[in-house]
Amino acid sequence: MGRERVGEIRISRRTVQIGHEVYPLANISRVQSLRLVWGGRLATLYPLRQIAVTLLLAAVVVAAAGLVPRLGLDTGVDLDDLSRQVAAGAAVLAGVRIAYLLLVLLHRLLVRRSRYALMIETAGTQYAALSGTDENEIHRIKGEIVRAIEDPPAHDRVVQVHGDLVIGEKVGRDKYQVGGAGNSMTVNK
Repeated sequence: MGRERVGEIRISRRTVQIGHEVYPLANISRVQSLRLVWGGRLATLYPLRQIAVTLLLAAVVVAAAGLVPRLGLDTGVDLDDLSRQVAAGAAVLAGVRIAYLLLVLLHRLLVRRSRYALMIETAGTQYAALSGTDENEIHRIKGEIVRAIEDPPAHDRVVQVHGDLVIGEKVGRDKYQVGGAGNSMTVNK
C-alpha cells in the first residue's frame, strides 16, 4: 500500500475517493498539508554527531597508543613500532568512517528532497491520504477537497493527480508518526 501511485481522485456529492480509500465529505473535520521532518537517525544533521564521536574515539585510541611505550613495560615486542601501527590504523579507520559520514551528510543536504503529506482527519482520527515531494500538487489537492466540502459538486468530478504522490503513510519502508508542531510531522527510525 505504501508505494501505490495515485492517478486520480474522485469527488462525488458525498464522498472523496483516493485510491481504494473513501472518505465521507460530511465526516471530514480537517484537511491539512504537512512537511515531513526527518528525526532520529534519519535527521539531516545526525552524521555530525557521529563524526564527533568517531573523532573522540580515534583521539582516545591514538593517545593511549602514544602512552603505552612511555610506561616502560618490558615485553618482547617493540612497543614504539606497535603503538605507531595502532595509531595509524585507528586514524585510517576514523578517516574512512568520517568520509562516509560526510558523504551521507552531503547527500542529505544537497540531494534529498523535502517530503509532504496530505492529512485528512475524520471524527478525531488522522489519516495520511497522500505523501510525496510535490508540495504544490499536495496543496492543489487539498484545495479541491476543501472546495468539495464547502460546496459539494452536482456531478462526480475526477481530479487528475500529477507528480510522485503515493497513497498512504509510508516514506520508503518506514511508517511515519504524526507529531511535531505547526506544519510538520516527524519521521523517526
